[in-house]
Amino acid sequence: MEKVRSFSSFLILFLGFFFYYTSQNPHNDHTLAGGDAGHNDHGIVEISEAYHVPNIDIHVTQDRSGTWLLKMELIHFTFAPERVGENAPSYNEGHAHLYINGEKINRLYGEYYNLGALPKGKNEITVTLNSNNHGVLSYKGKPIQTSVIVEN
Repeated sequence: MEKVRSFSSFLILFLGFFFYYTSQNPHNDHTLAGGDAGHNDHGIVEISEAYHVPNIDIHVTQDRSGTWLLKMELIHFTFAPERVGENAPSYNEGHAHLYINGEKINRLYGEYYNLGALPKGKNEITVTLNSNNHGVLSYKGKPIQTSVIVEN
């Protein structure tokens, strides 16, 4: 009986710490909305007229093995993985965030990413450009992002 009580105490403490940690972790936000609702975890970095405005275009193709490949074409933006996490905002460098069907999948630090197998049906692939401080880059109040629909 003592072992059961001891294990129960441990389990309750473990679950308490687990749920506290996961609720405090800002990278667990898996929502993305047309506006900025999915971006509030790190804020928005508004680009002023003094900077070139970055742009992103994406292409998703199926390769011979049946998986899907994302290719990004960037204008006025450079990936800077060595600077991720800096406090000061950056306007023409940083990283990207990948969302599939509204769920954040990963950070991106290069122009290609293997999406793997996609669920059957329509899939919305969205990529946002993010400052080194993780804020979503925005120009005139609109996030710099693009989406494509892939039918599998």
